[in-house]
Amino acid sequence: MKPVHLSIIILLVAIVSVRNAQAFTISIDASESLCLNPVVGLALADSADLLRRSFPRSRVGHTMDRCSVRIILPDVETNREHYVPAPSKRPYLCIAVPNTSYEWHSSRKNHTIVLCLKTATPEGVAAGLYGLIQEKLGFKFYHPRASIVPSFSGWPLPAQFTFAGQPRFEKRGFHLHTLHPIELTEQLHDPSRTDSFEDVKAYLDWLARNGQNTFQFFLLRNVDRKTWPAHARRIIEYAHRRGIRCGIEISLSMLQQQAFQAITVLRPYPSYQQQVDDTLAWLFQAPWDYLSLDVTLGEHLPFLDRLLPDVQMHIEQQVEKLYGARLMYATHVIAARDGAKVRSPKLPGSGIMIHSVMCYSATEAKAPVYGNRNQHFMFEAATIESRRRETWYWPESSYWVGFDSSVPLLLLPYLDARLSDIESMAHLGVSGHLTFTSGWEWGYWLIDWSIARWSWSLQDNGKERHSSPLSRVDDLTGDRELRQLFRQALAVQNSSLKDKELLRYMSALTPFSELPPPFNKPFQPEPPFRYGWLLNTASCAEASQALLVPIGNLEAYARQMTTITDKLSRCISHLHSLELNNGERNTLLEELVRGLEVTSLRATHRALTLKALLAKKRERGTNGSGIGESDNLLAQARFVRQQGQLLVNRQEQLYRYGVNSLARPIQSRTAYSFGYLYPVSRLYFWEREEEQVRHERFDALFMNLWDMGRTLGLKSLFIK
Repeated sequence: MKPVHLSIIILLVAIVSVRNAQAFTISIDASESLCLNPVVGLALADSADLLRRSFPRSRVGHTMDRCSVRIILPDVETNREHYVPAPSKRPYLCIAVPNTSYEWHSSRKNHTIVLCLKTATPEGVAAGLYGLIQEKLGFKFYHPRASIVPSFSGWPLPAQFTFAGQPRFEKRGFHLHTLHPIELTEQLHDPSRTDSFEDVKAYLDWLARNGQNTFQFFLLRNVDRKTWPAHARRIIEYAHRRGIRCGIEISLSMLQQQAFQAITVLRPYPSYQQQVDDTLAWLFQAPWDYLSLDVTLGEHLPFLDRLLPDVQMHIEQQVEKLYGARLMYATHVIAARDGAKVRSPKLPGSGIMIHSVMCYSATEAKAPVYGNRNQHFMFEAATIESRRRETWYWPESSYWVGFDSSVPLLLLPYLDARLSDIESMAHLGVSGHLTFTSGWEWGYWLIDWSIARWSWSLQDNGKERHSSPLSRVDDLTGDRELRQLFRQALAVQNSSLKDKELLRYMSALTPFSELPPPFNKPFQPEPPFRYGWLLNTASCAEASQALLVPIGNLEAYARQMTTITDKLSRCISHLHSLELNNGERNTLLEELVRGLEVTSLRATHRALTLKALLAKKRERGTNGSGIGESDNLLAQARFVRQQGQLLVNRQEQLYRYGVNSLARPIQSRTAYSFGYLYPVSRLYFWEREEEQVRHERFDALFMNLWDMGRTLGLKSLFIK
């Protein structure tokens, strides 16, 4: 055959191949009125774009005559003047939200696969589209700035199936704890930043893609009173177009962490009620759906509901009657001293948010947080309150300060605790689940992404889809060995960090923990002794006895976790070499493994500094000179820290919002002059613990990172 003839044949084959590829088409059929609904319109445009990216050789269009796959959306009522959400079945007033349950039916008709969606509302259409795309087609909306988009040449699903989703809670969403310098703190407060609205918009898109319908953040007091309301209106307008209700949290007069205050306590003129009226008039220049209120002066400080009960009553009345919004009362995990489970709002029409903290569930027997034995009293409060008023569960998916991501520690037990609580609270019938989140790096995107998944009950062909603490990890890999190893990692962390209470030593001490009594109030898990007592007061025998078990358990945990992470790394490398797993998914799995590796090094480092403390105590009774045992142990600790620093340096290259804003000194509206991962950037807590032993200093002022005056905020007693 002549070369020219061969070239023609190759060209013809290529043309036929292109035509065959172009022959695969996906049609999304929707009425014009449905497309004009903003909730559906945005979800439909986004879904079509995602499908085009996932099927690069195919055509995705609207109501095409001929197609390979036809997706039919129901022509639900879209006129908001006539559309009224179904009333709540509860015997008390509840924020009304549309029913977003949906069901897909797939079948083959002639040569076309037809998927028909059944749902009652525009919000259900949006939820159904995103449910199909993420839970059936394999898209992964794991982070506001990053998604996994699979690539297909043909339709990957069977011709016949059913798939359904029902929300476990009417209200599902997230509270961004912007009292901390996290990813979106500045963007939510500063409209002058060029990226502010776009970054917030991307987060709202993430919420919508993950079936969430509620959003809230804590307002800071130094926001620009002139320019911010327009920024808030723009955010709320877009959120509503996404089917998301928006709330803002303020304090009545909280001192700490630059929290926005409704009143200034030591400035009673004009009257407190007038201050409330002025505050609400300013706030409701934007159409908030609800307002959350914190009535404490600060954690471990008095509640103002006793000192100023009429003021709290007034703010609740004004929010409900004058502005037509709902007031949600924010609780704390500091047990009330008068026998009540928690403080409650004054009006029966006000709702309540039941809080829990850190990686502990509301029902487990041992949760040493804020001086409590456990958080059972919060579960009991949820049980009582859910019978008489709108009740939302408000748990944490990260805590920051000195507990998890700032150390850093990737604590997989958050997954166990949050899934357990979701199942418990859904059984109670609470109407909302609002997750309190403080950052997404070092694997904490996994916690929020998992919670969003568990807020839905999913059925495949009529059978309930199983949920497990590692559901989303399973979604990232089809490898059985990897899945089993992650389960081992979770089991080891639950056993060592929670059951054996190593979190008392792995997490860093908070600034207030090292203050003298009565200011050393408990927050996160702490050792049952003071390190100053070990060094200066306890006998050598007492000190050794106090640390013998913790040191042994820390070393055992480090050995166990190192064995697991070594196997995980080898397994992922093997998948890389065989190209059996998506490269981006492998990168995410490597990120999680790196977080677990750091916890292993942290345990080793803490064991060494505690050993060095005991050695330093023994050396006090000798007159020896030169390098002693404590110096050798601290040198070993420094070497381990340097190993950890290499992992930090590698991880910082992956920060989605950039290392300069997250892990460096910044000008911040919060009480902190750095991004929330700045302590990680140099493993500050690790280094400080070495230096504490070296210099025999265990007071709050030694190597102090915190601006205590700004954090306490005492000036706000009399200055706004």
